[in-house]
Amino acid sequence: MRTKKQQQHTSIIKMLVATGDFLWINILFSALTYLYREQFGGIDLEQFKYDLVIINMSYAISLFNFGIILDKRIVFSEKIIALVTRTVMFFAVIALASFTVLNNYVFSTVNWFVFISLSFVFISIWRITFRYILKSYRSKGGNSRNIIILGAGRVANQVYNTNITNLVYGYKFMGFFDDRDPSDYKVNPELVKGNLSDVEKFVIENQIDEIICALPAGDDRKAVPIMKYAENNLVRFMIVPDFMRFINRSVSLSFLDNSIPIVSLREEPLRRTSNLVIKRAFDIIVSLLFLVTIFPILFIILAPIIKHTSKGPIFFKQKRTGENGIEFNCLKFRTMKVNKDADEVQATKHDDRVTPIGAFMRKTNLDEMPQFLNVLIGDMSIVGPRPHMLKHTKMYSQLIDKYMVRHFAKPGITGWAQVTGYRGETKELSEMEGRVKQDVWYIENWTFWLDIKIIFKTLKNMIKGEDNAY
Repeated sequence: MRTKKQQQHTSIIKMLVATGDFLWINILFSALTYLYREQFGGIDLEQFKYDLVIINMSYAISLFNFGIILDKRIVFSEKIIALVTRTVMFFAVIALASFTVLNNYVFSTVNWFVFISLSFVFISIWRITFRYILKSYRSKGGNSRNIIILGAGRVANQVYNTNITNLVYGYKFMGFFDDRDPSDYKVNPELVKGNLSDVEKFVIENQIDEIICALPAGDDRKAVPIMKYAENNLVRFMIVPDFMRFINRSVSLSFLDNSIPIVSLREEPLRRTSNLVIKRAFDIIVSLLFLVTIFPILFIILAPIIKHTSKGPIFFKQKRTGENGIEFNCLKFRTMKVNKDADEVQATKHDDRVTPIGAFMRKTNLDEMPQFLNVLIGDMSIVGPRPHMLKHTKMYSQLIDKYMVRHFAKPGITGWAQVTGYRGETKELSEMEGRVKQDVWYIENWTFWLDIKIIFKTLKNMIKGEDNAY
């Protein structure tokens, strides 16, 4: 049963993490305020105290909204960073809105961006470091949990080997319980402590904190009385569903009408409203800035050259498959001579349809720049799976498993597949399969910072040029 000491451990962990967060927020804000205000005759201490109250209240609201997951036994670095991203961005919005309403602009735009960026970096480093320290403490026996597993079959053995035996999670394994014949065990028989009827007595005598039910389908009903007993005695009860017989991959669990569990075949971070808002806001801001600053210059330079080197329009418009399979008109600077195969045949190496300026634009990605218009109107995102021609969508959807999954997200000007080597002509089916695999991985593992990473990789490739771009 959960002891008072264990409850205190959880509270202490949350308190330490929150204290570290607030410490970094205040240090960074104070340091940047000093550097910024010194340019204008020094700091007004009364105003500074007032600003600190707003900063701390704003972060407290964000922290309360998103919580702290470091008290959980199993949590990975990418989950920590994803939570910090949401917490810091929500904090930035609340604080900036508060200062705006109160007509008190603490920093310039650049300084505010620096403050938020540094807050994200230092809080992320702090939390990951704390997680490492906590793992080390647990591996030495501190903050441990007594745990048992219901079942002694394949699923129970997998749970035991992947999680329970890993000392950094802080589990003290006390035994398996199963009604089956010992000859059917898939675990070490010496670790089986009894039948399911022995569980309640064992829980009391050994102060069990958590029970994992890993019984095979059909036997799980036997666990219902134990589950009721656990809940009435403040023992955590968790269920490992035995669907791995036909699904051998990570899945996502949600609820229909808050009561019926639904297992989704994949986690999709962009189905969360907060993530969609962040991604769409970034798309709008960046595309708008690009279209009113850099794009006009590109157009003035490239448009006359495109017109001079071959007859036809400046822009090339092509139907492509977008989010949820909806068709849209994808815009590009025209890189080929006008030809009847443009919507049917991919560009190949030494393709005589490609104009000299077109070859340069393809190699440097400049031909894709008009797609920022597609981004602004909502047909595309800056980062996402590249949109394919309608003919290719129809063809590859019949040849490649999960091909259509890539359309669960908005197509992008650039994408994870493109920066990991899957760009340009696909001569072999395996090349398209690799591209699809990378696109699906992106959809399942999206974070805001993954988008930033892809953008920087794309810029790097634009500067040095890409061999597969022709």
